[in-house]
Amino acid sequence: MQQESRAVLISVHPKYVKKILDGSKRVEFRRVWAAREVTHLVVYSTSPEMEVKAVVEIKAVVRGGKSALWEMSKLYGGGLTRSELRKYFSGVSTGNAILLGKVNEFESPCSLSAAIPGMRAPQSYAYLTGEQFESIKENIDS
Repeated sequence: MQQESRAVLISVHPKYVKKILDGSKRVEFRRVWAAREVTHLVVYSTSPEMEVKAVVEIKAVVRGGKSALWEMSKLYGGGLTRSELRKYFSGVSTGNAILLGKVNEFESPCSLSAAIPGMRAPQSYAYLTGEQFESIKENIDS
């Protein structure tokens, strides 16, 4: 039986990954979020980069309507415009704001297959086993 971790792999567009890494994006928004408690995000930058870039601690997860999520974005730094937020949450009445803590950036980002053999990039998120998360953390050079 594989050990369960409290980490998930998330796919993020490169322009938002850059903002997470430079500290201007302190909130990650998700239409759907994990049912289990999650303490860490493993950030995978989507095409054209296609690399695992960082492990980020989660401070809190707040569920709310679009107006409340926009207020979280303004307060903490969501790294997107109000129009982008509304477009992303189009068709749903509530969403999730994940407040980001310490960002552990990879000195040498690696492909997903190198970081977690056999893993495919998730549409939204994927739970990681304890073994997978430990393997990822070993790759953090900083």
